[in-house]
Amino acid sequence: MVTYTRRVQLTGGSTFIVSLPARWVKETGLNKGSELVLEESNGVLTISNSQAKPREDTRILSISGKPNLEYFQRVLTSIYIAGFDTLTIKSSSYIDSSTIEAISRFTRLVMGVEIFDESSRSIVLQNVLDSSSFPVSNAVRRMSLNVQTMIDDTISGMENSDSDLLESVIGRDDDVDRYQLYVYREVQSGKSEQENGTFYLIFSRILERIADHAVNICRIWKNAGGISGDGASQLIWLLRESGKMYNEAVEAFYSKKFDVLNGIIGKKSTVVGGKSDILKAVTGERSAYTLVPASEEVVRIGLYATDIAELAMDMMVAGSKEFSI
Repeated sequence: MVTYTRRVQLTGGSTFIVSLPARWVKETGLNKGSELVLEESNGVLTISNSQAKPREDTRILSISGKPNLEYFQRVLTSIYIAGFDTLTIKSSSYIDSSTIEAISRFTRLVMGVEIFDESSRSIVLQNVLDSSSFPVSNAVRRMSLNVQTMIDDTISGMENSDSDLLESVIGRDDDVDRYQLYVYREVQSGKSEQENGTFYLIFSRILERIADHAVNICRIWKNAGGISGDGASQLIWLLRESGKMYNEAVEAFYSKKFDVLNGIIGKKSTVVGGKSDILKAVTGERSAYTLVPASEEVVRIGLYATDIAELAMDMMVAGSKEFSI
């Protein structure tokens, strides 16, 4: 990277100007009357040639024989997070059907990636999503709404012993993961100009974990075949309270209601105490094999809700020069 230093000059009493480096002007083919694009982000001004074509980020992944599919998926995910416009997966021999299916599954698990070209020895993936039209804040908001419905439907599924609804919640976890990977990619690549991008990244990670705990509760409940009694009622009550804490924390995060955050954070004792009550209620009962692990998952949702409140407080303080409590 070459750094140039220029002095700001004033002309006409109100117009500030700087000269352009002659070398850069020649290399970019500028002439009198050429248009430049000025982009401002966090106090940094970037000047570019409006006619210049953005450089395509092309990556190549070479595989040998039949790769370990779990490791292969992990590598593809890492490349996605690193960012690419085009990814060519090539093999010295033919690409077998299980690898092709793994690639197809990968395109379903991430946002904006499609198979562009395919042959017996190579598959080309292309990123077709214009991230400028889908900012990080929108992705996280959709995540938060998805997680909210997952918690609500988990409660309904438990109350009504609705295994289909519980299975539906489990299936929706992939959607949450897709958004989280997208946010991760956008923030770490620096492509996103979203203010508070780091806070949104942490928020997305918390949302992804809450979704995982909702899925675990659904699986535990389904495997148990439905449970009734005081312990089950207490568990559903605790999940409902944790869900309320989650909704309050998310609403405060977006509305920046500083005064309500401490109250949400202070509810940690409520979820921890609720778990203790459940453990006492099921001691020595067969239902303990279901309710004990399920209560741990519920508590984690409540505690993650307080983490959201703490994150919101951190974000508000970071963006304020003056505030009162």
